[in-house]
Amino acid sequence: MYIAPLQEELDTVPLPPEAKEFEKMPKAQCTTCKKMVPLQILPGYIKECKKQLVDLCDSAEEESCKEEDECSAALCYEKSKTAECPVFSNAFHPEIIEFHAASCGLRTSDDDGHESSDPISTFQSSEDILNWIGYQVDETNTFSICVSRTDLYNRGMQQWQRQKKTSPKCRLKVTFFAEAGIDTGALTKEFLTEMLVEIEKRLFVEGPDKKGKNPIYCLNSLDCNYFRTAGEVMAASLAQGGPCPNFLREWCFKYLCSGDSDSIQVSASDVTDLELSQLIVKAPDRIFNLSGSRYTGIVSVDKRDSIIRAVILHSTMRLIPMLDQLRKGLQLYELPKIMKTHQDLCQPLFVTGEDNKVDAVFILENSRPVFSEIGSAKHRMETNIMNFFQDSLQEIEDSEQDGPSNNNIAPESLTVGRIMQWLTGQGHKPLLPSEKKDFVINVKFHHDCDTQHTVCFPIVSTCSRTITFPSAHLKTFSEFKNIMTLAICHGQTFDRV
Repeated sequence: MYIAPLQEELDTVPLPPEAKEFEKMPKAQCTTCKKMVPLQILPGYIKECKKQLVDLCDSAEEESCKEEDECSAALCYEKSKTAECPVFSNAFHPEIIEFHAASCGLRTSDDDGHESSDPISTFQSSEDILNWIGYQVDETNTFSICVSRTDLYNRGMQQWQRQKKTSPKCRLKVTFFAEAGIDTGALTKEFLTEMLVEIEKRLFVEGPDKKGKNPIYCLNSLDCNYFRTAGEVMAASLAQGGPCPNFLREWCFKYLCSGDSDSIQVSASDVTDLELSQLIVKAPDRIFNLSGSRYTGIVSVDKRDSIIRAVILHSTMRLIPMLDQLRKGLQLYELPKIMKTHQDLCQPLFVTGEDNKVDAVFILENSRPVFSEIGSAKHRMETNIMNFFQDSLQEIEDSEQDGPSNNNIAPESLTVGRIMQWLTGQGHKPLLPSEKKDFVINVKFHHDCDTQHTVCFPIVSTCSRTITFPSAHLKTFSEFKNIMTLAICHGQTFDRV
């Protein structure tokens, strides 16, 4: 009943002029407004007070009715200003019907009458996919791994599976035993790089055509869930700046996309098992040596193609359980769903293709040396050191052997990728445009070294991607190669803070 406004108005009702004469006389309370007034003017005051109350009530009711009428009219007007979607058969405001129609018309037939809001369908490149899965990383929690560099594969697998407090979908945080390094991203990239190298070497085998690898038929690894853990490591590597697991054969990738073995096409080149591949090659000479082919039909020369086909299917289809377990691990970031929708965009991330290995040109192009004044003796010395660095990288590149290097680096097994990993924590080229833009290797020179000692090694800060060369100890190319080889072979740990 709008009590507050009425009370406010009644408090302002003026007293008659003659009331001032009776201010000192006894007072009584008005029954309408509860105000204390002199007894002599109480009857007239009550009459005026009731009159004002009636007028205010009438005014409030008229205002309320007016507001209700306006609301009803507005609702009727809004209802009249609508348009119907021809697909949904629902009414929309004219100002938004155009936007709705644009998105509604793009729906696929399997949307079941609901507008699609799945961002996965909008990817246009591999970089979009990497960006999306990167955004899925839970930055509020950490997935902590503490391992030693000795036997990194087995220890890494065990610790990864043992960590139950958080999910590997969280931000990975790596600590190496007896090392003072704090993980701000470089240790994670180094761990993922080393783990993928070991996973590729321990769980996959390459065929003679060098066009990708199949899983190794190993029931022990399957029983230990190593293939599922390998899938999780692959997914985490793609999401958190590690290298791509692009070493699979195409048929393996297609199975990971669909999960349907009936749609997979395999050929003799997809057989990576050494014994069975030799059996296929020598089939005319060893047509009756079928102990490993699982062929149960009539054995004759006329059935040669059928026998070879049986060998191919036996060699590849027995790997399906390994691929199923790997696929479960990749579900960490819904990768199978993305791979099924965008096979062409995901294939470069998993299948062997163009060579994206780090080379000497890539390292030198991204190096930013801080030179002294041009023409000075220090500048000449710094230029010589950069020339030594270039010659050393190119020499290693020329003698580089195929296949990943071992953890225990020997001088003859140095690779350009290993040197880049020593400098930056990662042995692969940056994948995202933002990483490519900001990727710089800072090169500094230390001229005030005490020459009383025999040798002095370069100092590397992996997190800031900075190397500092001791110029006094690198006067010849022979000295440079010797010191760099010793530093890389024995300086993988983070021992200096």
